[in-house]
Amino acid sequence: MPPPVYSRSRPAPRPAPLEPVARFTLPPARMLPPDPFRSPAQAASFLVLLMGVCLILVGSVAPRAAAQDARVGLRTGPTFGFLSDSAIPFTGGRRTTNANPRLDLHAGAVLLVPLTDAYFLQPELLYIQKGGHFSQPLSERYSVERYRLSYVQGLMLGRRALPIRGRLSAHAVAGLSVDVALRGTVQRDARSARGTFEDRIDLLDDDHLRRWDVGLVVGAGLEYGIGATGRLGLALRYNPGLRSVFAGSEDALGPSTNAGVFPLSAPPSTLRHDVVTASLTYTVPLQLF
Repeated sequence: MPPPVYSRSRPAPRPAPLEPVARFTLPPARMLPPDPFRSPAQAASFLVLLMGVCLILVGSVAPRAAAQDARVGLRTGPTFGFLSDSAIPFTGGRRTTNANPRLDLHAGAVLLVPLTDAYFLQPELLYIQKGGHFSQPLSERYSVERYRLSYVQGLMLGRRALPIRGRLSAHAVAGLSVDVALRGTVQRDARSARGTFEDRIDLLDDDHLRRWDVGLVVGAGLEYGIGATGRLGLALRYNPGLRSVFAGSEDALGPSTNAGVFPLSAPPSTLRHDVVTASLTYTVPLQLF
């Protein structure tokens, strides 16, 4: 009987080592406050309805004789918008960044209802553009952010007439404003020896911009009689916002392709409006309509 033959089996080849797989960590979900308005049109309609209710209340409270002396008119002029994150008006939070105002426009309708010879109610409905600029001029780079924000603004003001002789009259106003956002964008630009970077973000579509804002209004003005019934006026007002302009956390505007540069300002969620308006107004008696 032949001896048994033993065969030596070859070991199985070792599998090739796997290449490490890159791990991507998703950013934590950003919780936004609930928004009662799903679109700017709904918010604007609500504001117009609210202003209508206020006008009805004003008409019911005002004496009949005073209501007959009501005046209606138009108001327009430049808007000096500023985004501030400090308790001091028109200041920014970063020393290396310049905070600059943005020049825009506002226009709308004015109703003036006298309560007495010296006191008036003055509701207004305006279209107003706000915003601000941030720039960072460094030796190796120049960067700039331009915020442009549009609102429908409703104002309920109290007005006090200040006695002046002749056809010239003066007044002071104070009250509240409610803004409904219509549109908002931020344009980012950075220039350096390596090239130029440009980025544009639609703030309203991405839910970065709050749909509404509340502010205070203080100001003064002069008026001069024109013709038999018209009055032409100049007014200067300060309108600081009471709410943060942007929603979300500190990285409210999301990552940028040049994240080492932007944002130039303090965390966007801390920015609020500081606005100065200069207006040209013209009013006539409501009875003419």
